[in-house]
Amino acid sequence: MNKISLSIEELIYCFYNEGFFEHGNALKQVYFGDLDDEKMDLLLQVTTRSLLSKSLMVYENHKFTLVEELAEIISMLNYSEQSIKASRHAANGGEQSVSFHFNGKTVLQHSMLYDDQVHVFEKVSVDAAAEFISGFYRVSNRGNGNGFELSNAEFEQLLDSLEDNQKLFDLPVLHGEKQQFYETLKATNGLLNTLLFLEFTEQKEPVAKNVVLFTNDLKNNWIIEKNEDFFYLNQCDRREIYQLIKNNVIDSLEKVQYGK
Repeated sequence: MNKISLSIEELIYCFYNEGFFEHGNALKQVYFGDLDDEKMDLLLQVTTRSLLSKSLMVYENHKFTLVEELAEIISMLNYSEQSIKASRHAANGGEQSVSFHFNGKTVLQHSMLYDDQVHVFEKVSVDAAAEFISGFYRVSNRGNGNGFELSNAEFEQLLDSLEDNQKLFDLPVLHGEKQQFYETLKATNGLLNTLLFLEFTEQKEPVAKNVVLFTNDLKNNWIIEKNEDFFYLNQCDRREIYQLIKNNVIDSLEKVQYGK
């Protein structure tokens, strides 16, 4: 499948067309809450011609129907077994994000452009998703293979010292990788990026399965994983990102699929 780009009004129309009115109404309220019903109906009529011109819709027997590829995308947006949302701080002070939706062996990459006015969809492999996420968080091609643990209190102490000079004097002497990590935190003003793993209930309600953090440097970022009362920190490589996806998504899907 080639990339499919939809404007926000096209996406709303597609949800309506497929009968997913809850999703359509939610987007309508966010982006077109000020439009009355008559103007919204006119906008959606224009949208049908836009979709027809892109060959993303057909008109037969007096009925507008989405092409199969687009209908599958809308179905996955309405419900997918698992999703990943990658978010990072942008240079302009905003936020950039991309999502990956998983259904069986299908992986759908979902990017948003121009303040979420344009949505771009593409089917990708798990390897491609891992490669994209690695680049998104600027993970090294080669990790250092080592890591260390910090307690919750120690981790919060490092972050607090960036905002309160008085607490800087309370820090213990740092050595080796701990010092390198702290220098990264200082250079990036303590900004942390998030990789969120979601699964969905039968009622289509999202449940956070795991959250992984990354530092916000221009290269060789640290990955921060929480394990009970500790944080494990490491300058991982791209192979570990694939393993992270496998552990949090792929293995779970296989267990559901094969009843394990």
